[in-house]
Amino acid sequence: MNNQIQRHFFWGAHSPLSSLTGFVLLIAASSRIAFALICAMALVWVYVFVMTTAKLGGEGFPRWGKNTILLFIASLAAGLFLILLWIFDPLWAMESAFFIFLVPVVFIASGLYDRAEDCDMIDTLALTLAEALILGGLITGMALIREPLGFGSISLPGFEIKRFIRENMQEPLRFFQVSSGALIILGYGAAVYRYFRNRITNSEDD
Repeated sequence: MNNQIQRHFFWGAHSPLSSLTGFVLLIAASSRIAFALICAMALVWVYVFVMTTAKLGGEGFPRWGKNTILLFIASLAAGLFLILLWIFDPLWAMESAFFIFLVPVVFIASGLYDRAEDCDMIDTLALTLAEALILGGLITGMALIREPLGFGSISLPGFEIKRFIRENMQEPLRFFQVSSGALIILGYGAAVYRYFRNRITNSEDD
């Protein structure tokens, strides 16, 4: 049971939410829907790039200074992603640069390479995509709440921000824009998740 808790994605030892960097990424990238989508794409790109490179390296992949090398590869992948985003939309690239360069640190903190070390390429890619998409989905889900309520708008990369609530009408909900609002949403989300998980677990036991 303790092993399952340690490996749990949301509050396990390698959860992105167990580190300060993971919280910063979650809060920074979930302020707008466009940022969240860009972050989700960056997560998939960096995770898959690093794990594929490491697996293709095979026995030739060095053990000494492993995390330093993985961080270098992940930073290179993040840099390439930022260049591609700059070509697509320079404005969004400038505004997204901060949390894109947090992705490599979150990858290292996840311990994904160690957990997938004994897996074959197919299983490694499946685990890598699952972790990247779950984290990206969590960030996007929070953004779908924070931006419409806090900013009264919806934003997508490459498109003009669409405002559907007048500025004077959304004053009571502005706290969703700040980090405290994000933490409140995260707290309620975790509570709802645990409630339904416990209900499902109890029904299976019966």
